[in-house]
Amino acid sequence: MSGNFPTDCKPYDLSVEVDSGNMLLKWKRDCPRTISGYNIYISEKLLGPDYGYKQIPDEIRPHNSQPFPGDTNPDDGIEIYEADGLKDGVKYYVSARIILPNGVQSRPTNEQMVDCGPSGEIELSIRFKSEQDGFSFGKEEFIRADNEENDLVYSNVEGVDYLSSPIKLNGFLKDIKLKPLPFSGGFEAVKAKAKTLDSTPSDDRLAVITGDWVWLMSPDKKSTLVKVLGFSGEGDERRIRLYYRHSTIAGEFFY
Repeated sequence: MSGNFPTDCKPYDLSVEVDSGNMLLKWKRDCPRTISGYNIYISEKLLGPDYGYKQIPDEIRPHNSQPFPGDTNPDDGIEIYEADGLKDGVKYYVSARIILPNGVQSRPTNEQMVDCGPSGEIELSIRFKSEQDGFSFGKEEFIRADNEENDLVYSNVEGVDYLSSPIKLNGFLKDIKLKPLPFSGGFEAVKAKAKTLDSTPSDDRLAVITGDWVWLMSPDKKSTLVKVLGFSGEGDERRIRLYYRHSTIAGEFFY
């Protein structure tokens, strides 16, 4: 494909939410022209250095088999694209471009490096007080707190809420390390700030409150980011609600 980039037409502010095997892309558009749609590139190779300032050749296929026309709510100024059929534990480089009626593409959005992996919300009970007192982030399933696959333990001691490594229960369980993050906000904002950290998790128990972010690292160096969403109940009925994002690539932090 040939042609110059249009100077008055571009997508921007790309963000990517991931789960196991899929991604949800969101971006904004600044283009006064009629467009034919978008191409979304999800590549295992970085495209920016070679094609950030020129048209992508036809042999590099976008994730969409036909031009993506945009989502069903064009008036909100945000385009949303769902991509599935992806692999966990693979580094993907993601960007989007506008397609004009003559086939020329715009400059790309910012190109993001991401990996698919489990994410979601869970509610844990106090240890040993229900069948949902432990959770495996890799398997995405509840297990008992003293199960060898458990990744996290919740307790409340004298009115203080704690997240702990399973090894605190039994020396033969997982030695998960925890680190409090001095950041607030959503996952994308915290992920960007966390890149500035110069040390890895080393604690085996942390007192937590609503809004806290905690970085967990497993013995095989896989990371999970956890946000405390809130608490409910008292005594043995006490529960903690968490958001989590788990990376399946050992030794890599979130992109």
